[in-house]
Amino acid sequence: MGIAGSILDAVADLGPVALHVAASGLAFGETAIFLDFIVPGEVGMVVAGAAAARSGAPLVTMILAAAVGATLGDTASYFVGRRWGRPILCRYEWVRKRMEPKIARAEGWFDERGGMAVFLGRFVGALRAVVPLAAGLGKMPYRRFLPWNIAASLAWGTLTVSLGWFVGDEIADVVDRAGWAISLVVVLGAAAWFLVRRARRR
Repeated sequence: MGIAGSILDAVADLGPVALHVAASGLAFGETAIFLDFIVPGEVGMVVAGAAAARSGAPLVTMILAAAVGATLGDTASYFVGRRWGRPILCRYEWVRKRMEPKIARAEGWFDERGGMAVFLGRFVGALRAVVPLAAGLGKMPYRRFLPWNIAASLAWGTLTVSLGWFVGDEIADVVDRAGWAISLVVVLGAAAWFLVRRARRR
């Protein structure tokens, strides 16, 4: 068994209850605390789905756990944007530089697509964490935001968790087989970057 398979086994050993909590927590955190900027939410959901399949946790309840977490996370982000969005962006320079371009792009989506932007934004990694925030900033009515949010969360949770559930083992096998190749590419890339940087300094 490779490293990826061992990791899946370790996660599966947490048990069904912990897996449901973890899936919901990850889905919540990616938009509520912008965890998606560090680790894409799809990665966590695919791992959770694969681990659930190994542990015997029901697929339907795992999907619902992910969808509930995503809905609550988007709702929290929406109300942060509605209540404190602009002051937070203007107060901290590093936040403003990182978030303003993404929010501007998300607001452009709202101008073109309306409520559908909430649904589609859930599936675009660069926009997922900021679309709910932009909806709040734009004072989109919550009664309009919520149905789109629920529909997007259910569709996203179904897609990502099911992917891990049905093909997680195959993905783990590919990762294990490609592990040495990936490591070699990373090492060569780092060495090339170091040499180029050193040559420029000279």
